[in-house]
Amino acid sequence: MTARLIAPSAGERLGQNWIIENRSGANGAIGADTVMRSQPDGQTLLYSNDVIVALKHVQRGVTFDLVHDFTPIIRVMNLDFVLVGSARSVTQPDITALIRAIRQSPNLYSFASSTLGAVGQIAPAALAQALGSELTIVGYRGSGPAINDLIAGNVALGVLPVGLVLPMLAAGQLKAFATTSAQRLKALPNLPTMSEAGFPTVTFVGWNAIWGPRGVADETTRAVHAAVTETLKEPVIGQRLEQLGCTPIFETQAEFAAMLSREGERYGAIISAAGIRPE
Repeated sequence: MTARLIAPSAGERLGQNWIIENRSGANGAIGADTVMRSQPDGQTLLYSNDVIVALKHVQRGVTFDLVHDFTPIIRVMNLDFVLVGSARSVTQPDITALIRAIRQSPNLYSFASSTLGAVGQIAPAALAQALGSELTIVGYRGSGPAINDLIAGNVALGVLPVGLVLPMLAAGQLKAFATTSAQRLKALPNLPTMSEAGFPTVTFVGWNAIWGPRGVADETTRAVHAAVTETLKEPVIGQRLEQLGCTPIFETQAEFAAMLSREGERYGAIISAAGIRPE
C-alpha cells in the first residue's frame, strides 16, 4: 500500500514510471532474492519491511545476506506498534497491572505473532527476557487471523500495528496497554510507552525501506533517495501515511545503513537468547 502511494510522485521526479510488482511468499524472501539477482542498474529495486532484518534468524532457506547483497537507499517510514489484549480474556486495567499478572502467571498470557521475524514476534521475546520468564508466542499467517483470535479470546495478547487495531479498540473488542514506540502516539496520547512502563528494551517500530542490489552506482542511489525524500514532504502523502499509522523518515543513506547494522545485531541477539529456531 505505501509503495503504491509514493511510486507515482517519486517516479515522476526521476522521469520514470515506477511499477510495483508483488513478489509475495516466504515473508518477502522471494522478492528480495529476485532483486539480489538483478542487474545493479537501478531499474529493479526492493521495497520491503523490518522483517527482512531478522529473516535469516527465523526462517530456513534464506538465500541472501542483507548487509552484503544489497545497497541500502532509504528508509521510507516508521510504523508504530501497540501491545493489545483481548477484551474477552484480559481484565487488567493498565500496563502496570498487566505486567504484574504476567509475572505471577506467565503461562496464562500467550502472544499472537502475525509474521516470522516481525515486531509482533520480537517484542514479546524481548519482554520475556526483561521479565526473566518464558512467554508463549503463537504464530499466525498474517495479522488478520491473529486479530480474529485475539478478539475471540483464543490468545491473550499481541503487539500489532496501531493502524490495524484502532477500529477494534474503538469497538471495545481489544484493549490497548502500551506502545512499543519511543514516544507516545498522536492517535493514543494517553497510552504509555513500554519504556515509560520500565521496559526500554521493548522499544520497537516497524518500517518500510528501499534497497538496490549490491553495486548500484552512488549517483543512482542518491537520485532515488532525493526523489523519495521530496515525495514524503508532500502534504497529501504525509496525511495519507498518518491515516495508515505511519510516520515519514528523513535520514541519510549512511544513517539508514547504520540502523540496519545495529538492528540486525540487536534482533539476532534477542532471537538467540529466546531460543527461536529457523522454521
